[in-house]
Amino acid sequence: MNKNLKFVWDFYGADSEKTANHSLNHIQEFLVKSEINIDIYGVEKVSENHYYSFIVLNIKHIEFIKKKLKPSRAFKC
Repeated sequence: MNKNLKFVWDFYGADSEKTANHSLNHIQEFLVKSEINIDIYGVEKVSENHYYSFIVLNIKHIEFIKKKLKPSRAFKC
């Protein structure tokens, strides 16, 4: 059974790609300081005005991520 979740932060508008990349940098910095290793992360394009940043982590981190980083959504992957 896969115990990973994909945490997603959505961004909309003309600068959504730039904002998603910038956000991902801060998320990565925070996780390094929190001593949480991430191997899977990135930015995805949904449309010209909708990009999202994401990380994939073990489900054991769900409460910490929800409380500290407030993702837009999360789902099993």
